[in-house]
Amino acid sequence: MNPDDDLTPAPLEPASPEPGMAPIPVATNWWTPSRRFLIPGAALVVAGTVAAGALLLVLKPAGSIEKMVPATVDVYAIANLDPSASQKLNLLRAVHRFPDTSTDQKLSQQLDKALKDTGISFTGDVQPWLGPQIGVAVSVPSSGSDAPAAFFAASRDDVKARAMLTKLQAGSEGKKYNWHDTTYGNVTITVGSPIAPTSSGVPRAGVVKPSIASRAAAYTIVDHVVVIASSEALIREIIDADQGRAARLVDSTDYKATLAKVPSDRLAMVYLNGKSMVSHLKGQLTTPLAAGLAGIKGLGDAEAFQGAALALSARPEGVVADMAIRLDAGKLSSSSREALAHPGNPKAVIGWIPSSSDGFLAFASLNRTIQSLLDQAGSQPSTRMATDSIGLTGPQGILPHLTGDVALEAALDKSFVPAGAVIIGTDDADRMRSFLGGILGLASQGQAGQSKAQTATYRGVAITTMALSGISLQDQFLPAFAVLDGMGVLASTPAELKAVIDAHKDKRAITGDATYAAAARVSLPDPSGVFYVDLGRIFKAVEAAPVGSPVNSLHLKTDKNLAPLRGFIVTSASTPDGMVERFIVLVN
Repeated sequence: MNPDDDLTPAPLEPASPEPGMAPIPVATNWWTPSRRFLIPGAALVVAGTVAAGALLLVLKPAGSIEKMVPATVDVYAIANLDPSASQKLNLLRAVHRFPDTSTDQKLSQQLDKALKDTGISFTGDVQPWLGPQIGVAVSVPSSGSDAPAAFFAASRDDVKARAMLTKLQAGSEGKKYNWHDTTYGNVTITVGSPIAPTSSGVPRAGVVKPSIASRAAAYTIVDHVVVIASSEALIREIIDADQGRAARLVDSTDYKATLAKVPSDRLAMVYLNGKSMVSHLKGQLTTPLAAGLAGIKGLGDAEAFQGAALALSARPEGVVADMAIRLDAGKLSSSSREALAHPGNPKAVIGWIPSSSDGFLAFASLNRTIQSLLDQAGSQPSTRMATDSIGLTGPQGILPHLTGDVALEAALDKSFVPAGAVIIGTDDADRMRSFLGGILGLASQGQAGQSKAQTATYRGVAITTMALSGISLQDQFLPAFAVLDGMGVLASTPAELKAVIDAHKDKRAITGDATYAAAARVSLPDPSGVFYVDLGRIFKAVEAAPVGSPVNSLHLKTDKNLAPLRGFIVTSASTPDGMVERFIVLVN
């Protein structure tokens, strides 16, 4: 690698001044123009988990990141590079399915490629000292300034780690800073101050801005952990947390309560401090601009947000991410509390989705969700007029007669043209027919010519179609609807509507599909919502797409790394105090 390549850390807002000091001015924005100094951190957070797990590094004792993250941070992410044996084996199995990472050597090459613009390499400069953890911490600023951030990496060899930091400092971006050492808490901190440019734009040596706020880059090694941050002030906070002089995030009650909702055996984790983020948002609503926006009076249900966590793990079927969101039920609207307490299960409506579908979204609380949205919107006359006009609310509205079941399914044909249907549960067939007919009638308004509805019968079911004027490809889009057995179905074509009817009557729904069944087995056991995509079918459709179709410009046909992907599913469930979701990528 060229030692004169990129170096600089990313930008962060400086911390508050120490007692007795003058207010610190806003920091120079070094994050945007010189963010490559922390690009190694971002790359390692994403790829380090895979690298260390797949390479099965034998690690020496190293520092712990958790004990030095200040309680003031709003976003915290950590990757475990030395996970349990089962996590390692499952990750290795998944990663080696892809051509670009089919061997440990290829995996290392990909990591070297990710760092090629930084002046260092993963195999030569990072891997020799990298320990079992890497992480990132970010604080959300109260104003429009840059967010303070820090990158952490546990070290097995501080000498080699410092050599990498020195190499970064000597790179082309590093030469745009004057570097000096300072000491805090018996820890040496290396601080970079931007060099003022000349009129030609070339940095002028020896010219340094004097305040701490202008020191837009800093790094150190604390208790065998490499820390690269946006300011000296932030590193001091980290040292204080490590040495017990400041509160730590890991000791926070909110942090513990949120993390308890996700699996402990994991590859990586991301935590969001909900209370702090809500506080920042509320502060933004007090600005003159926000105050001038009509209708903004608060955050509504958003004020109930307490925190969120996402845990990444590896299973024999593929990669899994579990997310938990904690809410304060006392700050929710009554309709939102009702929706969380009684989420339902979309099993019934999923039984109507054809096995030929390439993907679908289904949940069982449509009525409560709509009512919650209406409650959030308030009693605006314009909102009520709009919902009345489409037959959702009002004396003849369908809302009180929705059971909550709803699904949206779609499939691609040989020309890569999508077809789909919406399936909605109801206890009043006549009102549902009127509602669906009204939706199509509204869609035809303003179109040239007169749209006419036609009725036919299929397997004893009345099907209504309406050709919308101005739509030339009516073989690909000819809306049709029917109501039967407690479900209203609105489809893009009569053929798709018939496929839904067949799936229901013949019990040939997607639940019998092997790929969906495999995804459902590792999903949440009693979900209130399901989103599913058959990736294998999608990629086969891409490969079969005719020449000249839009997908040809995406270069997906030649990407062999897509072949191992089999399916993607998200399932969600709720309790009175929050929600959980599970994301799964199935790998062949």
